[in-house]
Amino acid sequence: MKAGRVFKVITRNWAAKLFCFAIAVVVVLFNRMGKIEDRTMNIPFKLYTNSEYLVVQDIPRTIKVTLRGNKDDIYSILSSDLTAFADFTAVAETGNYSRPIKIERSGSALYITPLEIHTTPNQINLAFARKTIKRIPLEPVVRGTPAEGYELSGTLLSPNFVTVEGPESVLDTITSFKTTSVDLDGHSDNFSVQVGVETNNKFVRLINSDVRLSLSIAKIMVVRTVQNVTILLAHCPDDLTAVPNVQAGSIKLEVNSQRADTISASSMKLVAELGNLSGPGTYILPLKPAIPKNMNMVGFSPDTVEVTVSSKNITPSPDAPAEPATAAPAASASEAPAPEAAAPAEKPAQ
Repeated sequence: MKAGRVFKVITRNWAAKLFCFAIAVVVVLFNRMGKIEDRTMNIPFKLYTNSEYLVVQDIPRTIKVTLRGNKDDIYSILSSDLTAFADFTAVAETGNYSRPIKIERSGSALYITPLEIHTTPNQINLAFARKTIKRIPLEPVVRGTPAEGYELSGTLLSPNFVTVEGPESVLDTITSFKTTSVDLDGHSDNFSVQVGVETNNKFVRLINSDVRLSLSIAKIMVVRTVQNVTILLAHCPDDLTAVPNVQAGSIKLEVNSQRADTISASSMKLVAELGNLSGPGTYILPLKPAIPKNMNMVGFSPDTVEVTVSSKNITPSPDAPAEPATAAPAASASEAPAPEAAAPAEKPAQ
């Protein structure tokens, strides 16, 4: 068929043909418009940053997006098929920065066209600070009361610091961290326990958190002064008699609080040793305390005693050997406290 005849066929009744074509276009458009819808959903948000800087504000976990497209297509898209992101890798100084929010497609979203995606908001503003690593001292937190008669005598943290990572501006304001609390109730022996660290700052990350707290539990000791402690003159030679210028003294003891009310003057002595005397006279002799076991001596008074020593008058009997007279208040060797009961003499603080 010649070109002229083809043209004549096409243009024959051209007005009617053009009208039909227009009607067809309108029908198609209306059909398509009937299937075009909007869908709103929340999708994951990802942030790309410079590893030397940290964000010092809350970062959204999700971003709201609006999908516009064919109804069947947009409802086939899962939230995991789309990811919102912002790129802050170029940040090289502390400060506030803004970046547009972009969309990464995956899964079924890769093959759907046409598809319009709009984010709300369309950009994000974030504050950045230089990242730093620092050692922060730790303070133990202990609560409760040990068993009756016991007290907390010491604590030891190992290590006594924690290494953390965070914004330089934040770490510069922190002087210490506290451990999680440890309960002392009912304890009467030393013990050790693993503890956590209370950072109380979501922008600070613990690098090492393996911390152990050791606690020392000791008996409560009190100081008591025992009055009217007898001064005992021990091992006076048989031919001598001795008299002290004072009859009693005092001993200051450190004892368990539960035994403080049970100690008495009768269970202890202040001992002067007379075994080395050479003859009558006046002597200044040191005193040594003799106290029960499991008691710690703090001091005693007096620390010396003046003793007047004289000879005994012995009159022999014609029929029997003379018996030595008993001198008072000097004590014989058998009356002196056992050597192991005597504690080393100490002078009280003046």
